[in-house]
Amino acid sequence: MLALLAAGQSRRFGDRDKLSALLGDRMLGLHAAETGSDIPFAEKLVIASPEHECAARWRELGYRVIANDDAAQGQASSVRLAAAQALADGADSLCIMLADMPFVTRDHLDRLITAFAESGGTVASVRDGQAMPPAIFPVGAFQSLIALAGDSGARKLLAEAMLVSGKDPVLVDIDTQADLAQANDRYFR
Repeated sequence: MLALLAAGQSRRFGDRDKLSALLGDRMLGLHAAETGSDIPFAEKLVIASPEHECAARWRELGYRVIANDDAAQGQASSVRLAAAQALADGADSLCIMLADMPFVTRDHLDRLITAFAESGGTVASVRDGQAMPPAIFPVGAFQSLIALAGDSGARKLLAEAMLVSGKDPVLVDIDTQADLAQANDRYFR
């Protein structure tokens, strides 16, 4: 199962909803979703507001939009919701992606899936020595994901993960309006 986390508060972005902001010719919140839609996951979820500007396109791409009523509690609330849904649906693994990481490639996801198939354990991306999403968790980790709290997401659970490196810009995330402007200037001009 794939879960795209898109319910963040975007506090560092300012007053605008960052996932609705344009990156190149489409909204930021659609880039990672379109890449994930190309991978044959058994099911695809977006943890976000069902009324989000990207929601109609997410549904067209085959995602089921799951509302996170506790999004103000931090990223862990979205991870918990995704893991609980994966458990309820009988998934044997959960790939977590972030909607504000627009440059994740199909090749990178394929490398994560291959590493997961070979190891059977948690697999995460790594950039500059930091483990991060996209990451894939086995069913045995779902209860630990459900027990998470705060805004750090599953970072603690990635400490023992097998790591798959990603070069720039693959693992770049967009947190601020300056990040968005830089990405537009660098990759879409």
